[in-house]
Amino acid sequence: MLTSPNGKRIKVRYHHWAFHLPMLRNHRGIVIGRNIWFKQGKEAVDESLLSHEMIHQEQMDRVGVISFYLIYLRDYFVNLLKIRNHRQAYLAIPFEREAYERESKVTSHADPESKTQ
Repeated sequence: MLTSPNGKRIKVRYHHWAFHLPMLRNHRGIVIGRNIWFKQGKEAVDESLLSHEMIHQEQMDRVGVISFYLIYLRDYFVNLLKIRNHRQAYLAIPFEREAYERESKVTSHADPESKTQ
């Protein structure tokens, strides 16, 4: 269990079964409400990945959980229509750009181009 900067409790799950689903197979972590799920075990989750997912928690606190997902999906699909490339559409989502930028300030080795989501 983690605590967000605003004091909200966040459940963390490792080796989550959801990463066996086709749509999550290439991801390493995902935020679902006040939960962070990771594909691998605790020992494989580095500081930059945890930081990235915690930044998404902060974004949800800022705009609201439902609004976060609606904006995120809208931006992804608009980007996908324009760019026609999943990876580039994902990297162009403003929430992702912010998370990678802020994450890189926390962990200097963060590089969105070399990471699996």
